[in-house]
Amino acid sequence: MTCSDAGASRWLLWPVMAVVLVGPAGCIRPPLLVPVKGVVLLDGKPLSSGVVQFQPAAGQMASGVIEGDGTFTLSRHLPNDGVPPGTYRVAVTAFDPLAEVQAVENLIVPVKYTRFGSSGIEFTVFPGTLEPLVVSLSSEAGADEPRTFNGEGAATGTSASESSNTPPPNTPGEDARGTPNTNLGGA
Repeated sequence: MTCSDAGASRWLLWPVMAVVLVGPAGCIRPPLLVPVKGVVLLDGKPLSSGVVQFQPAAGQMASGVIEGDGTFTLSRHLPNDGVPPGTYRVAVTAFDPLAEVQAVENLIVPVKYTRFGSSGIEFTVFPGTLEPLVVSLSSEAGADEPRTFNGEGAATGTSASESSNTPPPNTPGEDARGTPNTNLGGA
């Protein structure tokens, strides 16, 4: 073997060394993701549209579209990919589907639920959680207390109105927010 042949062999060896040295660094295991499904209820009835968002203390937020039956599935990067175990603050946004613009006056949920800091709803997702989450909203301002999901399909810290399983009645002629009914699509 001549010196020129040895130099060529070294150049062929560099790509192999790069794969050996850099390869393990690229094999970072993705975080465990827990598929999360649930239902959003307003005064005990399924919310028929909107978006639910879950915000972790650190990391990427997850969201899910609320279907006609009130159900949702959380996604972060890919459809229905789930979320890492942890505690999440929750926000729900839902507008009157008949409204021409999505403005505060067209919300069908109280404004407090549209913000993580004021919604008062918190869930903790554990590895292996299988039970659907129930996100209960109340049209009565201040009726909800912070809740924490216990990983077994139930929320702890529920308010007195939730523990009785009877939603507060709406006054005839008023919508779910307690404002005069102006035909909000069946409210």
